[in-house]
Amino acid sequence: MTDFPSREARARQPLVWLMIGSNAGETGQLRVLGRALGWPCIEKSIAAPGLAPAIGEAWPDLVISFGKGLRAATKVVARSDRRTRLVHLGRPRWVRTDAIDLIIPMPQDRLPAAANVLPIRMSFNDRIGLPDAVPVDSSAGGWQDLPRPWTVVLVGGATRHFRFDEDDACKLGTLASQHAQAGCGSLMVTTSPRTGAGTAQALRSALQAPHFLYEYRRGDDANPLPAWLQQADDLIVTGDSASMLAEAWRTGRPVQVLPLAGHSTPTRRWLSRLQRRCPPALYAFLLKRGIVAAPVDLASWIAERIAEGDFAVLGQSDGNRQRSLRADDDLARVVARIKSLLLDRL
Repeated sequence: MTDFPSREARARQPLVWLMIGSNAGETGQLRVLGRALGWPCIEKSIAAPGLAPAIGEAWPDLVISFGKGLRAATKVVARSDRRTRLVHLGRPRWVRTDAIDLIIPMPQDRLPAAANVLPIRMSFNDRIGLPDAVPVDSSAGGWQDLPRPWTVVLVGGATRHFRFDEDDACKLGTLASQHAQAGCGSLMVTTSPRTGAGTAQALRSALQAPHFLYEYRRGDDANPLPAWLQQADDLIVTGDSASMLAEAWRTGRPVQVLPLAGHSTPTRRWLSRLQRRCPPALYAFLLKRGIVAAPVDLASWIAERIAEGDFAVLGQSDGNRQRSLRADDDLARVVARIKSLLLDRL
């Protein structure tokens, strides 16, 4: 994706810049959207000084940012004499919301409705569009011989908004084991980059059903998760990541979520007090100016998805019951809306 498109390709289609930062999850979603658009895309590091086109090339028709990439994207728009259109994923901060052509808030973002805001129900995932079959590494450790049904367990970790400690890991291991034992099946458990060593050990100690535990290693070609997602009979996910939940939901198998307790921080307490005490008109003005970012409420989003049948609650419902699987049209809707912004350039 980083190869510069030929002049011929550039003449036929709009050119897109993806503003790439250090957050792997944000980068993955940018790349998913870039591939879906089907236009020539160039990845630009927001850390690079003097963002500018290559010699002999023009400014992009479209720049797409996420998170901290927004400030760099607005500079591109300004330097292009505002010819470049701007699309931002997530919550805008320190930039006027009406200076952005299209905002795609993440599902947990509580951004007020506006003409340039397009909500999505599920976040995008790197694995959207992967082939139907993933080669299985027979040397991966023998998980293929475990009894079915196979329940894949996606384990997150503590975040700014949620606690996930050793007690939570023990609860997850216990409830997941009870679920697997009730169906005479097995658990395929994978940790993530945010899972602490102590938490992983507590989880391992609590697992009583037949299981295979893969501890995440960055860049590991033997990571069995892609194969697990395709072969899972159902899934269990910790409630700290909208992206993990969306990835599980897109398998089409039943998904159970383990809700996590939130924890307070000085910043969150300050923002909560501001939202409660600030006159609505003033708060709306601060949001529009980008002085405060829209609140994040992952717990409410999870509750909405549970109420609408996308997820079940681990230990409180029949996790084997097929959940609703509505049309996964978020990416298509976003692509259509972006293309409508550039009708004069298609």
